[in-house]
Amino acid sequence: MTGFIFIIFYYTSRPIFINFGLSDRLRFFAALILGLLFETTIYLITGNTGFKLIA
Repeated sequence: MTGFIFIIFYYTSRPIFINFGLSDRLRFFAALILGLLFETTIYLITGNTGFKLIA
């Protein structure tokens, strides 16, 4: 899940970061953090059942 969000944000956010003059390194870490936050939020909402650990 983190990887999926990372790829989507990393490749779609390029124009935003270029307009503000920010580096690719910052875009990489922003995408990584956003992916981790998204996965953590989904886990907190659904618990273990979202990852099919409990039937």
